[in-house]
Amino acid sequence: MEQIKQALKSKTVRFSLALGVLSILQGYVGFLPVSPMGQAVAGCIIASCIVVLRAATTVPLNQK
Repeated sequence: MEQIKQALKSKTVRFSLALGVLSILQGYVGFLPVSPMGQAVAGCIIASCIVVLRAATTVPLNQK
């Protein structure tokens, strides 16, 4: 349980969890009506966010 609490302090982990929830909503519910082009743009934005978050990471999870 302590490991999960430490992981949730990470913005990258929280972003990934939110992405997973949105993916499930989109897959099962059709939450957002998005065209293939819109999906491509969203994928590029998500990838960019992950790169920025990774670059901002300075401390390992076990030290948070």
